Amino acid sequence: MSILFLGNVKAEDYSGFLVGYTKHIAENPHDSGGSTYFKDPEENGLVIGYFNGQKSNGTAIEGEVSYYTEVSQNLTTGVDVDVSTLTSMLNLMATPGDGEFYGILGGGIGIGYTMVDTNYKSGSTTFNGDNETLQFGYQLMVGFGSGNYEVLLKRANFGEVKGGSGTTSAGGSYVADEFDNIYNSLVFKIKY
Repeated sequence: MSILFLGNVKAEDYSGFLVGYTKHIAENPHDSGGSTYFKDPEENGLVIGYFNGQKSNGTAIEGEVSYYTEVSQNLTTGVDVDVSTLTSMLNLMATPGDGEFYGILGGGIGIGYTMVDTNYKSGSTTFNGDNETLQFGYQLMVGFGSGNYEVLLKRANFGEVKGGSGTTSAGGSYVADEFDNIYNSLVFKIKY
């Protein structure tokens, strides 16, 4: 990634990998038929990714591609979903500090491609279906860095996503489950 900074300041180009612990939140779950579920389930997962960017004069801009590994959520009685998300983000960050140690405060915008696999069971009636959603996303981040290492707390929101819909094993109709796809993460970045 090549980005021009104005002025005669030398910019530092970098690339790296990230790995992190996530808390996936299926916020505001409901179905397409209007039924609301009364909990926001949370499940632990991992995120891995690659980034490259440029840092100069207390600011950084970077492109980031990440994969949030599959987590299983229980939306309501009898309804489980498996969720994973592939993202592409453009981040802008303030990096105040003396060079060796610096703070990080920023945000990013981009897209998230989310896969939701729905598993429903009520008595002997079952339904299994999946759906993919491409959605606008954003993230906020705060952290610190030293040398080639950074630690960040991130909150990423990839919008409302849907699970599968179709015909149940008993011949009835199953409407899609929907929820806001949110990740809270503690991320460790290594630059080279």
